[in-house]
Amino acid sequence: MDFLANFTDQTFVPGRYFMWSPNTKTITFDERRIGSNNGRLALLHELGHARLGHRIYKYDMELLRMEMEAWDIARNLAPLYGVSINEEHITSTIASYDEWLTKRATCPDCNNFSLQRGRDSYGCFACGAKWVVNWRKDRRVKRTIVSRFTRMSDLSQPTSTANTN
Repeated sequence: MDFLANFTDQTFVPGRYFMWSPNTKTITFDERRIGSNNGRLALLHELGHARLGHRIYKYDMELLRMEMEAWDIARNLAPLYGVSINEEHITSTIASYDEWLTKRATCPDCNNFSLQRGRDSYGCFACGAKWVVNWRKDRRVKRTIVSRFTRMSDLSQPTSTANTN
């Protein structure tokens, strides 16, 4: 806990993870990991979000940009506080966001990487499917189709119920 005393301008809340809250202007920290180098590096990363004034993002690429910026701040602060910069840890963390973003943007119908239309909505330019996703990054990505593209020529064709194997 002595490490936290270095940052008297910041409010810290003990928890089970590291997280910056722009609404309450607090940093939640994992009490079990704060004593480790990677735990302190994670705290510096969250401090980066706080110092940069990061707020809620609208598009996934904004989130990725904010994450990269916060890691840049952590890299700058680390030597000042005796924290080793663990590039493997940083790369792994950024890769987890990249995987999350890719899952959200992959069409559930045709697996094409697609276009984000809004905070939680996507549309596939290959097959025309539109879907919404859950928001939380600490949960498995859930994609729910809200509409599918139907060609006018498809409407005029009789549908077959025969099973063709």
